[in-house]
Amino acid sequence: MDSLNVLSIHWGFSIGGIGKYATLIQLVNEYAPVKIKSACVIGKGWQTDKNNLAKLNAKTINISSRLDFSWIFRLSTLIKQDSPDLILTHGFNGHFISLLARFVSRKPIPIVSSYHGLYHATTFGRRFVATALDTFTQFFLRHVAVDTVCVAEYSQRYLSNKNIPPAKLTVIHNGIENRPPDNSQRDRLRQEWGVREDEILLGIASRLAPVKGVTFLIEAMGLIKKDGPMPKLVIVGTGTLDQALNEQVKQLGLTHKIKFTGFRSDIDQCLGAIDIFILPSLAENHSIAIIEAMRAKKTIIATDVGGNTESVRHMKEAIIIPPHDSISLAEAIKQLMSDKVLQEKLAAKARDRFLQKFTVETMVRETADWLIDCGKKAGVYEGNPT
Repeated sequence: MDSLNVLSIHWGFSIGGIGKYATLIQLVNEYAPVKIKSACVIGKGWQTDKNNLAKLNAKTINISSRLDFSWIFRLSTLIKQDSPDLILTHGFNGHFISLLARFVSRKPIPIVSSYHGLYHATTFGRRFVATALDTFTQFFLRHVAVDTVCVAEYSQRYLSNKNIPPAKLTVIHNGIENRPPDNSQRDRLRQEWGVREDEILLGIASRLAPVKGVTFLIEAMGLIKKDGPMPKLVIVGTGTLDQALNEQVKQLGLTHKIKFTGFRSDIDQCLGAIDIFILPSLAENHSIAIIEAMRAKKTIIATDVGGNTESVRHMKEAIIIPPHDSISLAEAIKQLMSDKVLQEKLAAKARDRFLQKFTVETMVRETADWLIDCGKKAGVYEGNPT
């Protein structure tokens, strides 16, 4: 066999880390004889990461609604036609549809998976759905997947505690392209957002969902308001909490201090315009947003959840605070506002750590080796990785 052919399957392609991950791992063919082709089932009107989807070598299977089950036949036909050596699945729905389509295709192709964390319900009613999806995922990884790549050691420990055999879990941290900080649009963006050059600008680039903890960041801004000089805050992103967060800002009288930009594709330039990056998440696995801030040489405040401290460490590359804690967040912001030397030190160390550990070259090379190992483990590949 000259190369290992992998079919990567997605249900939807929403904005977030999985889309970026899927796009980057296509580069595995630069490091090993592995070819990845992607298939995405996408419903009419679904919020999709159009920028990364456009970069993906993907077969798009469009459906009219979640009740349109034509994807079963179309995906199973694709599996039969392509006859890949491995199927690679991502996310809860991705695991399920791949398993069902493989069954219909009657081709027992080995399945490997990526694991990016628990499903986080966006509404109270979906908590029951979350439990079912997480339970299914654990069953799938335990009994179906040949191996699973975890994006953080935290994820590996969690799954091991759920009785997934450690021999079926491999840690490969997320990585992103190595490029210099982009400050080219700093003046223009700060002017657009109504921020003077002498003002400190806090920033977050995130999906606006409950698990991202943005409400605690807004609360922290309210606490700082009571104590004196205030920074400004720009919130880049969109999501289910758009309206609720805007209302919270109005109730706290912070509309002149907090700017919502909505979705933007120029994240590098937005990061170049801010001074302090904040990730107040309530749960994470291995945040790409943190790595992007590290690459941009930003001073970082992040919560002590999931794999955040695998990326940045307290008072070495960032200030780490407890989650759900607007008081600690406000204190961390005030500490950095009053200590420019600390700001610059943490930012420089964060950039250094990014270069050492979290470049796309490192991630993709390790992923290529992992897929080759999975092919050998499943008995579908006998070649050498180089």
